[in-house]
Amino acid sequence: MRSRTLHRLLIYHSDSKAYEEILSKRLPRLQIQSAVYWEEAWDFIEEAEIILSWQIPDELLKRAKNLRWFSSMSAGNEDLVKNPHLPGKVILTKTTVYGEMMAEYVFAYLLHFNRNLSKHFEDQRNKVWDRMRPERLSGKVMGILGVGSVGKEIAKRGKQFGMRILGMRRTPEPKRNFDQVFGPGDLERMIPLVDILIVALPLTPETYHLLGEKELNLIKEGAFLFSIGRGKTIDEGALTKVLKTKKMRAVLDVFETEPLPPESELWSLENVIITPHVSGINIPEEICEEFIKNYKRWVKGKPLIGVVDRNKGY
Repeated sequence: MRSRTLHRLLIYHSDSKAYEEILSKRLPRLQIQSAVYWEEAWDFIEEAEIILSWQIPDELLKRAKNLRWFSSMSAGNEDLVKNPHLPGKVILTKTTVYGEMMAEYVFAYLLHFNRNLSKHFEDQRNKVWDRMRPERLSGKVMGILGVGSVGKEIAKRGKQFGMRILGMRRTPEPKRNFDQVFGPGDLERMIPLVDILIVALPLTPETYHLLGEKELNLIKEGAFLFSIGRGKTIDEGALTKVLKTKKMRAVLDVFETEPLPPESELWSLENVIITPHVSGINIPEEICEEFIKNYKRWVKGKPLIGVVDRNKGY
């Protein structure tokens, strides 16, 4: 006898079939509709109790009359938080699996530079034997703006490399793997202390352009800046101006406008590395694993992982 369907899930994503394949095997009692285009979701969304998606058209969301839980594939949900078509009674959760991947991204580039890998690759091509002394991460000071799931993973790995870790969060309080945690009002005191500044903030009215020309000029000569949260937390015009002085190097993964326009001066700056918003990217297996854990909690009426506080915006 076939088991009764418990709930209806709409997966709306360009790779929705991959998610459906995984979830249908692990949660066989879920009725799942995968959709790439709005037409494929139009009828089903009226009955859907759960949506698993990243971005969904408003015209579809308006029809989700039975929606109880929106499981976002994104870590940052500034658009969903303020969307009038997502009622407050609907639980909104973010995906929290990106921390490890984004920590790998940060340390991949730090090790690349500190171990002089570009030079060694070039020396190999030219058959040159030159034993250049590397820099060490041990003893460096790393500052992390944003002490959420991403910031915590970066701090954990920084500690493993022997670094001193400073953090900044809305409410400054001691956190594991952080030597000191500052509040937003102490930003100008924190920035000059760090050798590496990681911007991993969500986008809220309070964090919009949190780093302007004044704050960016406080960064040490020769320091590194990583932008991996939301592009609009940094004033991109001010960032471009400061980077053109070559006082620091930057690895930029997020921007105020994405894709980054071809006319942006950032593309041609020698002290900048640009990547196309890939520091934390969707991997269906990882997102599905977290969704399955949350679904089992949801069925039992337990608190969900990654619930978004709509008042705070994250």
